Amino acid sequence: MAALSGPVDPARLEAGLASLRRLGFEPVLAANVLSRDGLFAGGDAERLAAFHRLAADPDLAAIFFTRGGHGLMRVLPALDWDLLRRRPRAYVGYSDLTPFLLELVRRLGLVSFHGPLVAGELARGLDPGEEESLLGALAGRYPAAQPLAGWVREPAPDAPDARGVLLGGCLSLLTATLGTPFAPDLEGGLVFWEDVNEPPHKVDRMLTHLGLSGNLANIAGMIVGQLGNGQIGSGPGQAPDWRAVVGGGVAGFSWPLAWGLPSGHSGPNWTLPVGLPARLDAGGRRLVLGEG
Repeated sequence: MAALSGPVDPARLEAGLASLRRLGFEPVLAANVLSRDGLFAGGDAERLAAFHRLAADPDLAAIFFTRGGHGLMRVLPALDWDLLRRRPRAYVGYSDLTPFLLELVRRLGLVSFHGPLVAGELARGLDPGEEESLLGALAGRYPAAQPLAGWVREPAPDAPDARGVLLGGCLSLLTATLGTPFAPDLEGGLVFWEDVNEPPHKVDRMLTHLGLSGNLANIAGMIVGQLGNGQIGSGPGQAPDWRAVVGGGVAGFSWPLAWGLPSGHSGPNWTLPVGLPARLDAGGRRLVLGEG
């Protein structure tokens, strides 16, 4: 279990570890999981060294992350990608981990997992859908379908299904990497995104920024997950504002745009295999994972 971002609350960590054990995992903790240095789970050098020691362990089939917050981008340039290539495994996390998960796909050709954090969803306890999704993802049980709530922009009648590699993550992190060597390469992908407590004008700004960067010009489609606030959301009474803000932010594109993916900060947070082929099934109103 790794901590490359923010510091963790000890009680939440213990609750998350208990959930992992109940699911059949035996956690091995990085040396810095309880460290605290201002905004971070230890200084940059401490977080890197602890992560690399964990990643060098040949007996670990998966590495979960304790929490998001902030800090991953500070150490991203110094990660030992050759070590990670020699020890391929499943990596599970999201939020601040978004650039790391995408780099595993781009650099190493791995599938990474946008899924529960130890001191987050695992600490509160996974609901049945979240648990089934996580265990199914780690076991490679694909194809698998995740439901969608509806469409902001429906597929064209002559092309009802969009297909591509599933890419994406937290919207604010997707835009934070623009202009850096870690900017996302989304071409040809089915792009999902989620975020939490971002007001409408910031959602529009981030989508506009991503569009102006050129990264949305040639994607196959977009799927929006949980946003988790009272200003823009997925509830029936919020749908008109939601459609106006998100649809307006990507108004210059014609690819299909779906919403209501059960993934993100506010829950439920089903596990998504980043880098796996997927299909937007218009007729079934679902995202089919592992089926290109």
